[in-house]
Amino acid sequence: MSVKVMMQSSGNKTLAGFTRRISFWLGASVLLGGVAAVLLVLQLTVFAQIVAGLAFQHHSLADEIPALKWLVFFLVTRALLQWAADMVAAQGSLRLISNLRSELLQHLFNVGPVGMAGHATGATVTALDAGLEGLEPYFTQYMPRAAMMVVLPFMILATVLHLDGWSFLILACTGPLIPVFMALVGYRAQAIMDRQWTQLLLLGSSFLDALQGMTSLRLLGRARDAVAAVADMADEYRCTTMSVMKVAFLTSAVLEFFASLSIALVAVVFGARLLEGKADFQSAFLVLLLAPEYFMPLRAFSASYHARQNATAAMAGISKLFALPAMAARHENQLLAETLVSVKCENLSAEYEANRPVLSNINCTFARGTLSLITGESGAGKTTLVRLLLGLLSPVTGRIVAEDAHGIAHRDWQSNIGWVPQRPCLVHGTVAENLRMASPQADIASLRNVARQADALSFIESLPQGFDTLIGERGTCLSGGQVQRLALARVLLRKPQILILDEPTAHLDPESERRVATAIAHVATHCIVIVIAHRGAIITHAQQVLRVHKGQVFSGPHLLEHAA
Repeated sequence: MSVKVMMQSSGNKTLAGFTRRISFWLGASVLLGGVAAVLLVLQLTVFAQIVAGLAFQHHSLADEIPALKWLVFFLVTRALLQWAADMVAAQGSLRLISNLRSELLQHLFNVGPVGMAGHATGATVTALDAGLEGLEPYFTQYMPRAAMMVVLPFMILATVLHLDGWSFLILACTGPLIPVFMALVGYRAQAIMDRQWTQLLLLGSSFLDALQGMTSLRLLGRARDAVAAVADMADEYRCTTMSVMKVAFLTSAVLEFFASLSIALVAVVFGARLLEGKADFQSAFLVLLLAPEYFMPLRAFSASYHARQNATAAMAGISKLFALPAMAARHENQLLAETLVSVKCENLSAEYEANRPVLSNINCTFARGTLSLITGESGAGKTTLVRLLLGLLSPVTGRIVAEDAHGIAHRDWQSNIGWVPQRPCLVHGTVAENLRMASPQADIASLRNVARQADALSFIESLPQGFDTLIGERGTCLSGGQVQRLALARVLLRKPQILILDEPTAHLDPESERRVATAIAHVATHCIVIVIAHRGAIITHAQQVLRVHKGQVFSGPHLLEHAA
């Protein structure tokens, strides 16, 4: 089944829906397993015939060579078919998990950071990692074995019915008892698995929070307390996991008890009848060979039953992620050939909760060659306005129009935005590697050009290895101003027509602030630049100031003078 077909059938985000998406692979696995089951019955029949011939019909080993060849053929073919069945199920499961991970990531991109704000990062990471991986055994092991639990036992029952009615009656009565008791034990196991999954989510979230806040914890003298708390959670998770193992052992004990009891009853009944001369050895021997195989699929199903419980628990976290509403606008990731000259907000309104608007009927224009400043008190709606421009939040009413010099509006203009947050993300790597995150194929000449535009070339060249210098995660080896200029150079490498910056000069020393502000002003001469700021040197370079107050936007020359 192709990826395209699997993606088209992605509407039902449940275990049943996921099972239908790989029905071809599961069906092929069950078919191969069914043929292997037929060969198993034939293999045991030939083996019983060989033993009976050698023991009671005075056949020599040479007389049984044809039967031995058939026995080897059935044995090898069955092993190959069973291996193929397992491989087909594994292949279908791996393809499904891969597609689910892609779909979930795409959905989270559509949800955007605004929609993800109320969802714990640790829970998201756990669902994407352990959650999706927990579904694989369900499709690889549980589903094929659940099907074989029906196919092989019925095939063996049909064979035993042909050989002996009493043995058929014993197997038919004891076999259904095993799923019944497994279900009774399974109810308790599911509750434990749910608790285990919840503890795993809490453990992942707490561990991530402890890592992210390690600096604050050390400064407050609470690092040991945080480590102890995570250790306690890990110990609780270990105890719950052991409880799951106890239930698994109990399930196996129930299965083995009834299986052994059934086989013993068959052996006793056949033994008595053999002594009385009312049964032949070949039939009795074949039934005794088939009786353990009758319970083998049940054993395999029992061994993989925890996979279903784990998948059910994992689906709770995965379903929550799929249920998050898409809040980010979707657009094609392609650069426009035409030059944009303005971005207009027309009667724009936005809200995070129904009937609680954050912005109402906003009308403003951001022009090319103009550095526009957005200011206002905290909570007034500045961030919401920027989120609308970035496409991270869809407007309730109104629209945002980007036009070129001919007055033509373009749809996919948001893919031409460059965004520099207040705390830019730098990865552990070289300066060049961090810059090339925006354009992996960029050559050194392009890197030097954008670094010069962002006033970052001089400090980069002063580093020990220049562009090949390791700067550490989050730019720990650089100053705040250097980080901001490096982030500006990186975003310029994408050649954006619109540049949006959030407090680019906050927490900088006066000299760094001046250099960053000058670099941004230089970029604004050939770009639409929008900056969120409250104070500092960047204000002196602004040609337009928009003040956001109580969900409204005000502009005018008096605001420019007031900001300055």
